[in-house]
Amino acid sequence: MMKRKLLFVCMANLNRSPTFAKFVGNYCQNLEVKSCGVYYGYPDKLNRELLEWADKAYVMDLEQEEFIAIHYHKYLDKVEMIGVSDQYHPDDVRLIELIKYWIKKKSRKLEVI
Repeated sequence: MMKRKLLFVCMANLNRSPTFAKFVGNYCQNLEVKSCGVYYGYPDKLNRELLEWADKAYVMDLEQEEFIAIHYHKYLDKVEMIGVSDQYHPDDVRLIELIKYWIKKKSRKLEVI
């Protein structure tokens, strides 16, 4: 069985999306995960290749969804918004609790055992 590929997208790929990718990847062994940001000059900038690689792209808020709609509208059908504000540091305890809740909520769609 092929692993589903999830892409997590935030603004700079410093806090939210890499933390989501780390915890979802560790918790859900049946998934491949990557993270990126939409800002230039930060690690792992969103691009067409990443969007083509992903089965699903999860954006943290409307700003990333709008960015994809403007620059990569062809891939908008792969996008789903999580709804996590940009107030957390990497591995922030509250962010990790939100990620655990999100995984539990999405467990059927993510095929978590």
